[in-house]
Amino acid sequence: MDLDSLEIFLAIARHGSLNRAAHALFLAQSTVTHRLKQLERQVGTPLFTRTSTGVTLTGEGRRLLPVAAGVVEQLRAFTTHREERQALTVVAGKAFASYELPRLLGKYRKEHPHFTCYVRSTLYEESISSLLTGTADIAFLGHEVYHPHIHQEFLPSDRVMLVTSPDHPWVDSFPGLSRWGSEPVIAFGSQTAPFRQRVDRFLAQQGVFPNVIMELDSFSAVIKMVQQQLGVTMLPERTVQDEVRAGRLAALDISNGEFTRPTLIAYLHAKKEDEAFMPFVQWIKQVY
Repeated sequence: MDLDSLEIFLAIARHGSLNRAAHALFLAQSTVTHRLKQLERQVGTPLFTRTSTGVTLTGEGRRLLPVAAGVVEQLRAFTTHREERQALTVVAGKAFASYELPRLLGKYRKEHPHFTCYVRSTLYEESISSLLTGTADIAFLGHEVYHPHIHQEFLPSDRVMLVTSPDHPWVDSFPGLSRWGSEPVIAFGSQTAPFRQRVDRFLAQQGVFPNVIMELDSFSAVIKMVQQQLGVTMLPERTVQDEVRAGRLAALDISNGEFTRPTLIAYLHAKKEDEAFMPFVQWIKQVY
C-alpha cells in the first residue's frame, strides 16, 4: 500500500469518477484503474461501486477513507521535512569517521542549521558498493577508486608518520629505516586493508620488513598500545595530531613529506546534477 495508490484512491473518492480523477492527476485512466485494482487486492475488498454517473464508496471504502487521508498527510509531511533538512547518507572509513568527519559535519551544521545526515562507518569495498547501490550519497575514502559510474575528487593528502611514545629513543635521534629490524610494530589493519598495504609497500621499498606483533582494526587501539610503549607504528598525521600536541605521542616524518595517504570524496556521476547535493561537495573541498 504505497503513497501513490492511496493518493489515487483519495482522488477517485473526491471526484466520484475514475476519469475525472485521472484528469486531475494527469494520468491515463488505465493507470488509475490498474492502481485501484492493486489497492483493492491488497485490502481484500472492493472500495467503489459503479453508478450511472461515476463511482461511489463502498462501506469498506468509507472506512478506509480517513485512514488513507491520515497516512498520505503524514507521509507528505515526512517527505517535506526530509527535503527541508537536506538529508544525506555519508559513508567513511573508521579513521575518517572518528577523526575528521565530526569536525566537518559539525561545522557544516552550524552554517546550515537544517542539514542532517545518516553516517555509516564502512570498509573500502562496502563504501564503493553503497555508492553503486544508491544506499550512500557520498563516500570519504583513503584509497583511489576507478569505476565508470563513480566520480572521485582528491582532498589534501595526509602525511603518514612514524609514531612512537614520547619517551622512545628515536624521538631524539632517529637511527634510520635500516634500524627497524626487531623493533616491535603495532600495525593498523590486516594485510589486505588498503592503508596497511600502502605502509607495507613503502617500508618494503626501503628494504624494511617490520616485526609486526599486533594487527588492530582501530586507530584508537593502535594509539593506546603505542602510548604504553608496546611498539611503534605508522599512522596518518591527522589521526594523532591531538595526542602529539598534548605530548602523549611523538610523530616523526621519516619520508620528508613524500609518504602520504590520499583522502578522496567519491559519488556517482549522476549526482553532479543534484542541486541540493553539490553545494555540500563544494563546501567540503573548500574547508578541508
